Amino acid sequence: MIRSLANSKNDTKMATKLVTGQSKQARKRPAVSPQSRLPAPERRKLLMHYALQCFSRSSYHTTSMDEIGAAAGVTKPVIYRHFSSKRQLYSDLIRDTGDELCLSIRSATDRAESLQQRVELGFEAYFRFACESRAGYELLFGSGPRRDPEFRDAVINIENEIADLVASKIEADIDETHRRFLALGVISLAEGTVRRWLATLDPLEHPPLEPISYDETDAGIWAKRVTELAWAGLRGIRRTE
Repeated sequence: MIRSLANSKNDTKMATKLVTGQSKQARKRPAVSPQSRLPAPERRKLLMHYALQCFSRSSYHTTSMDEIGAAAGVTKPVIYRHFSSKRQLYSDLIRDTGDELCLSIRSATDRAESLQQRVELGFEAYFRFACESRAGYELLFGSGPRRDPEFRDAVINIENEIADLVASKIEADIDETHRRFLALGVISLAEGTVRRWLATLDPLEHPPLEPISYDETDAGIWAKRVTELAWAGLRGIRRTE
């Protein structure tokens, strides 16, 4: 009887230690990363976000998939589940960033109630994108993509899409060739002015590629000045034979 009670106590102690040990092990297990539970579309979007930061800081050729994976907190095989290669990732990034810029311009100009306001809102949207997505703007209009024929063509396609959008907003008695030529001029005016303005920023106050608040800088002033210049020219357009 005494021996039976002793065995019962020992069994209880062993069970307690086992449960306690399992509890400690459970506490030591690392928490599951929130990223591991992301749906595929959201994970892809997250990977492209970190890829944009990495590619913009250096270049396509010097950026590795390991570097992008480390920034995103995932392994390289995870990236390859969503992108077949680094080239595809870069190409998709250019296309998606270009689509974002086109959408912002289209959405802004569609709200206009007059031709002059259409020009004003278009330039504002362009400047705002350059401020709030500096890494994306650098990806599209920096020198990196233009050095590779395949990526250069992708950027040209985006510029052509923007040109088509701008041309469709020009209301004047001119032929389509003339209209498109003017649209390309407007785009060049916007790009040149934005890049010049970005170059004048204090790098200590506004570190390169870091987003800038459009409303807290003089970006709006420059957007209006360029608007005045473009509008003065557009309203004086005449058909030429």
